[in-house]
Amino acid sequence: MRALRRRAIGCAAAAATGAVLLVGAGAAQAQIPERIGNGIPTGQGSVQMFNYGGFVGNGGGMGAASPITIGRPECLNSAPAATRDSDDCRWYRLGLLFAFLRSKGVTSIELFGHGGFPSNTETEEPSVNPFGLKAYRALLDTYGLHAAGWHGSMNETQWDARVNAAKILGADYIGSGGVADPGINTYANVLLSAQALNRMGKKAVEAGVGPTYIHNHTGEFDTKYVDDGVEKYTYDILMERTDPRYVVGELDVFWSSDAFNDVTGAATAAFMDKWGTRIQMLHIKDGIGIPGQPSPTNSRSGSPRATGTGELDFRPIFAAAINRARYYHQEHDGGTLTDADISLTNLKGRGPASVGTLHAKPPGFLSVPAGTAAASNVTPVVVQNSGDQPLTITGVQIQANGVPNDSGDFSLVSQTCTTGGPLVAGDPNANPVVARGTCVVNVGFKPTKSNYTSVARLQFTSNSDNATESVLLAAKSTGDSLGTVSGDVPSVLQLSVVNNGGSFGTFVPGVAAAYTTALAASATTTTADAALSVTDTSTTAPGHLVNGAFSLPQALGVRALGLGDSPATAYSPVSETAGAPVALKSWGSPMTAAPLTLGFRQAIGATDVLRAGSYSKTLTFTLSTTTP
Repeated sequence: MRALRRRAIGCAAAAATGAVLLVGAGAAQAQIPERIGNGIPTGQGSVQMFNYGGFVGNGGGMGAASPITIGRPECLNSAPAATRDSDDCRWYRLGLLFAFLRSKGVTSIELFGHGGFPSNTETEEPSVNPFGLKAYRALLDTYGLHAAGWHGSMNETQWDARVNAAKILGADYIGSGGVADPGINTYANVLLSAQALNRMGKKAVEAGVGPTYIHNHTGEFDTKYVDDGVEKYTYDILMERTDPRYVVGELDVFWSSDAFNDVTGAATAAFMDKWGTRIQMLHIKDGIGIPGQPSPTNSRSGSPRATGTGELDFRPIFAAAINRARYYHQEHDGGTLTDADISLTNLKGRGPASVGTLHAKPPGFLSVPAGTAAASNVTPVVVQNSGDQPLTITGVQIQANGVPNDSGDFSLVSQTCTTGGPLVAGDPNANPVVARGTCVVNVGFKPTKSNYTSVARLQFTSNSDNATESVLLAAKSTGDSLGTVSGDVPSVLQLSVVNNGGSFGTFVPGVAAAYTTALAASATTTTADAALSVTDTSTTAPGHLVNGAFSLPQALGVRALGLGDSPATAYSPVSETAGAPVALKSWGSPMTAAPLTLGFRQAIGATDVLRAGSYSKTLTFTLSTTTP
């Protein structure tokens, strides 16, 4: 195998008038590189807008043989910054770029905060604010593109505004070029980041946007931690500790291949096989590398290239992505428009990758009282064929999106997708334009509970890739109800621990050390106050790990950390009196699934005598209250 150089990096509108695409000769290619295989399935091709930040922002990054010619001199890179960097020129160039992408068969983009990109609060109509979110969405619609994902801020305090912006932009996924804060620099932070991803992903899904995602560079694989006694990639820990309903994976296949030290594509494909449909988006990036293995003195600095001109073999990766990955985002750090022309030509689906592709945007439902009939609250879901071959739909159903099962809150009122013939493949570049074939599914929202967000999915059966056949359904009922409803809240005290045990790994005799491990948990209580305690009920060396008749000299330490708790919180020794509880944490109000990290610390002295075998102890965690 050959190793790729690698480096740690950050990834990555109808307002302009008179935008004209002048396509030059481009970069002619005599033959598609064999390592690209059949390319990306048509209709699932996308680009990361990070590629084009320079072109949109100031007219740079065009390359020696640019496929786009700027027809307005004041918007050229050589023009004065006062005009070149104006919003008007930026949106003019954005229109040129979208027309170019459309001409290359691209149907989606992954958003990025390029120059002129609207802020989360710029929601006015284009006639009021010609450079706002609605204008950006209008420009996407004009060129037959849609926002598959969005690299942006994961600041949780501003998340509601970003989710609202994503709804306007029509984004399917929302995330960043990494993970949520506090990041992956410590094991504790990895656990906290997973909890933050779950919270933010839940909000995004229930708002009708879609899941948030985990994105990688090499660090998510280079950085490993012992988790439940096993050394794991950080990426694996995050995936294991996030809810599949709310968090998915976006895999940058160049950086993963770099981290795996493999240009054959096999290692990345095996990682994709491991996670299956959890990895729903890919960053398609190519580059060159050097022979041999990286060493502590050899800082890997991957060098991206136009897709197909580097070393990476995409064939195993593309094979593993079929019926799993929904979007393939082409990316080229530092690339030009000339490079993009090469990449997109190489990646366009051909042969078995030239297919019909199902695409539909999640519908927006009105909030109505519980008991409203489905026929009184219908929203159409428009389905289109975004591929370049006929699309045949044979089935439409409403299914659960996991637990709880809210599918009964939606109803399939009528549909035209299985009653007609195949949906034709459109061609927006033809003259006259050949429109994409469409059909309509009318879905009714009929909530059964008041002030409740229902989540389900509209599931299709077709000849499209399986990953494209599911459409999110999310709607919230009002606090009113048609009819008389009531509900009682029972007294609930519930502690859920993700795993049944933790492991410190291997204790080393003769070496003074403090070993730590942790378990993820959550607490739910409907009482006014609650307290969490830990007890060792064993009469054999209470408070100590035991190995048959032997026990460790130093007591086992335990702590419970909630959101916002200091990671420096001390561990409390388990009581050496059998059955005596030790208080760990308390709450002063009801809570639902409040995230917890149960931490354990075992100190070993240099002179402590250790017996071969396994030391363990069963502990009892109790959630209790003094106020019914």
